[in-house]
Amino acid sequence: IGEERGKRIGEEIGKKIGEKKAIMKVALSMIQKGLDNETVAELTELTQEEIEQLRRQ
Repeated sequence: IGEERGKRIGEEIGKKIGEKKAIMKVALSMIQKGLDNETVAELTELTQEEIEQLRRQ
């Protein structure tokens, strides 16, 4: 039972990491196209700090 629960938790964490990476990639494209932080935040639900980190890349 514990092993199955651990597997489910691992799968959920992996899915969330993958989703976050995809959102970050889209946000980076938005930044490169010249969108402002507020628009990127509104469309991606990223924080201002996360957006600033992407801008520094």
